[in-house]
Amino acid sequence: MSSMTRRETLKTLLTALALPAAYQAEWAFADANLPQIAGQLYFLKPTDAEYKQRRQIFNKRIGLMPRLIAVCLSDQAVQTAMQYAAANNLAVAVKSGGHCFEGYSLNNNGLLIDLSLLKSFKYASADQSFTTRPGAKLGEVYAYLAQFKRLIPAGSCAGVGVAGLTLGGGYGFFARQLGLTCDSLTRVKLVDGQGKLLDSKNDAELLWACKGGNNGSLGIVTELQFKTHPAPASFTHYRFKYRSLTPNKVSSLAERWFGLMPNLPTTCYSSWVLGPAQLTILITDIAERSAPQLQNILRQLGKDATTVQGAQKDEFLRGIQRFRGGTEPMYFKNVSAGYYHGYADIKSVLPSLFTQMQASALKQNLIQINTLGGAIRDGFSATSAAYPHRNYAYLGEFQVYYERSSDSPKAEALVNQVQAQFTQAGIKAHYANYPDIGLKHWAQAYYADAYPRLQALKRKLDPSNRIQHPQSVRL
Repeated sequence: MSSMTRRETLKTLLTALALPAAYQAEWAFADANLPQIAGQLYFLKPTDAEYKQRRQIFNKRIGLMPRLIAVCLSDQAVQTAMQYAAANNLAVAVKSGGHCFEGYSLNNNGLLIDLSLLKSFKYASADQSFTTRPGAKLGEVYAYLAQFKRLIPAGSCAGVGVAGLTLGGGYGFFARQLGLTCDSLTRVKLVDGQGKLLDSKNDAELLWACKGGNNGSLGIVTELQFKTHPAPASFTHYRFKYRSLTPNKVSSLAERWFGLMPNLPTTCYSSWVLGPAQLTILITDIAERSAPQLQNILRQLGKDATTVQGAQKDEFLRGIQRFRGGTEPMYFKNVSAGYYHGYADIKSVLPSLFTQMQASALKQNLIQINTLGGAIRDGFSATSAAYPHRNYAYLGEFQVYYERSSDSPKAEALVNQVQAQFTQAGIKAHYANYPDIGLKHWAQAYYADAYPRLQALKRKLDPSNRIQHPQSVRL
């Protein structure tokens, strides 16, 4: 057998990995120049066995391929990786939990800074604070803090990274009573686009920006500190299902739910989840004894439900773990369907939306509307965080799931059609943690009046726009 040159061997490997043509034409890194820090930093190339594992994110639809992955286990490692990116003119993406809907935790032909192994958990009883690293996931955070009968108000999906959730805002079962996840954030450390390690105790603007305005834009957060709250003893949920739906019935059920929600106690959360064949309404409560106004809401919702699941009361941690979600990567196209003040905002959309959902060839599609308000609106000043949408009472999310990569174009087309309907109805505000790469006016939609202030900080922290993705804060 004739011997193969190094270039021929590399070409064969790249072809076998089905990497983009750009790699096969432009692979030119001097491997010997890659910095290493024993036990703290190592780099992966597409030809390395571990590359595929570290590149994988939750959404299998995303096919972006970084040229290099820097696996970082310390602040110094992140600094070194960022300095390497600057020296080699590489765009930088940041991955911790890897749950970004549009895959902004990856890039093509740049450097991926992987923080998934950078994790720690520390509760300080003296001030009841919790300090963690970006690799920590929500399921781990809840379980750790439950030992001390404490919590931070985070989301329900166990596999989501605490950093990404917080940096985009963060809401869940406890937000109406305790505020957004970012509202409990008290301190951050981050590495800026020039490789400098910064601490928000020396610059309050960093903390403000990291409360809803810094997902893969301004700097790479390496440590987060939160104030914690007493964990409830129990977690109760109720579920109502409605079938034999028509567009008119969907509208009627939506109008009733929206009409009841202003009286929902702040200890409660509710979601209105409509699929092609069924509507499900979920209500959760962390109060030990349900309030009278909740009992009235439950009676109203149960009047014409196909099935009613009464109070399911669990010990706190067991209760939230029922809603932990899947952790294995899947194909999906999910986006923000906008913020709403009430039913009137989407009244014109629902009948045609439901008809479109039923007609779609992809039957695993749904719209989920979540309750906000409470402490999100009333507990914090409008200038306390970069998150700008406190006055909205509801947040929608459109979701499409499927099994084959060949169905990605269908899913994307359906989402684009649905989003166009919401835009036509006047829905303009969207949640940055549920990005839609197709939004034309995304900066205003995600950040509103906070955007110019975020841009000013971007110019200070990352003047070369090293940290970037398609909807990152612009210079």
